[in-house]
Amino acid sequence: MTMISVIIFSILFAFVSSSNENIVRITNSGSTNTAGYVIELQRNGYVKWTVAPRSRFIESTTPSSTTTQNSIQLPLVRANTIFQAIEQAAPFNQYPPAFCIKSVSFGTTLFATYNGQQTPDLNCPIKDQRLAVLSEQIHGLISDLNINTFG
Repeated sequence: MTMISVIIFSILFAFVSSSNENIVRITNSGSTNTAGYVIELQRNGYVKWTVAPRSRFIESTTPSSTTTQNSIQLPLVRANTIFQAIEQAAPFNQYPPAFCIKSVSFGTTLFATYNGQQTPDLNCPIKDQRLAVLSEQIHGLISDLNINTFG
């Protein structure tokens, strides 16, 4: 019985570990006047995102009637380019936290999380070239998804 438990635990651990390595989570905080959103990009190119008004976004990750969810399939080449930028910029704990002045009404934070590590705020000026390439890829993806954060 103990051996079976160890095997099951090992399989679950491997599954959880490998799934974290295959998902990039991009989080925009939203602001007073804009909705926040979360994008999950899988290594196979599948992208899903959830947009919720600022107050609902903070209170709960459970979709509500005002939450919108969408998904698309990116070309594998595009997904690989983003993952390559992520892996070249990692580990993210090598970068100091980023702080910058932002509008109270429209200022947002933008973070990418991968393998349990979070980037500095990608909406702040970036000096490191690897992080700048990652930021460009993330912002390009956000632009391509046409995420509506107003209204």
